[in-house]
Amino acid sequence: MTTPYPQFYRRHQLDTRAWDACVMASAQRIVYGYSWYLDAVLPGPDWRWDGWVLPGEEGRYRAVLPVPQRRKYGRWVLHQPLFCQLLGLFSADPTVDPTPFYRAVYEQFRYNSGLHVWVGATWPGPTEPIRLLTTHLLDLSAGYETIYSRYNRDRRRNLRRAEEMNWTIARSTDLEPLLRLFRTYHADTIAGGVGDWAYALLGALYDSLRARQLAQLYYAQLDGHVEAGALFVREGNRVIYLFNAASPVGRRGNARTLLIDRVIRYYAGEASPGWFDFESPEKPAIVDFYRSFGAVDTPFQAVRWQRFTWPERLAWRLKQRLLDGKPAPLASRL
Repeated sequence: MTTPYPQFYRRHQLDTRAWDACVMASAQRIVYGYSWYLDAVLPGPDWRWDGWVLPGEEGRYRAVLPVPQRRKYGRWVLHQPLFCQLLGLFSADPTVDPTPFYRAVYEQFRYNSGLHVWVGATWPGPTEPIRLLTTHLLDLSAGYETIYSRYNRDRRRNLRRAEEMNWTIARSTDLEPLLRLFRTYHADTIAGGVGDWAYALLGALYDSLRARQLAQLYYAQLDGHVEAGALFVREGNRVIYLFNAASPVGRRGNARTLLIDRVIRYYAGEASPGWFDFESPEKPAIVDFYRSFGAVDTPFQAVRWQRFTWPERLAWRLKQRLLDGKPAPLASRL
């Protein structure tokens, strides 16, 4: 029996209860897929998301695929949102064929500026070379003693050093100290800088997470000063290390090692197995840091394509340069 073809819905046409119930029941369950999370990380007017849906019985959804978009030079294009590492097809039904969903997305959008999906997604036409990215997962079901024994030598030594510094670890609901640490000590290292909109987006996302009791915000203090902070998200069987920052004092004092270890210690060995997701950037030093906790490389796909005709490519370049305030090169004027 073949899977019926999925149906496309604009955001306002979706049944959010059916959508969120499908994500929650799915084998791919992750917080990024919920309607309210997508609403928070894709705030209009230049951001939006829609969905491809396989309807089920009694108003339920058998499978859903979110379609995140950004308006770029007057055209809606596929775009992976900030604070949303990966998406893809969500379904509890293993017989659902994902191929029609990805074919529909490929045919719907002629330009994909970057979409992150589960490994195994197949596309019907030519794309740019598919990149394999990785996050790093730590199995929490083993219990803390076993997990700790898998920390490498440097991580155990730095954890001991952190404990000897007498850090004060405090839970908080105030995001501003974390944003202040990031602005002061990290923003200048980001290529292209960090716009105010990104901080506003994180603030709105934090409010949504906190309203659902999914956010856990911790600070490390020394002599009454906040020197490091980390925002964790717990939903389903996964704890996500979503955002962090530290001052030079916090870095030298291994404060983030201590914060991560405390959260791992708290959740390790729970009755239901779970995962700690480091949500890794593609930076070797950070990857090595996460691996030092015993985390395992877990790949996902970064897919891009551009299927413009020659006149569309010319119009795109002209519009891009006009909106950027740059003159078009001579070749583009012919």
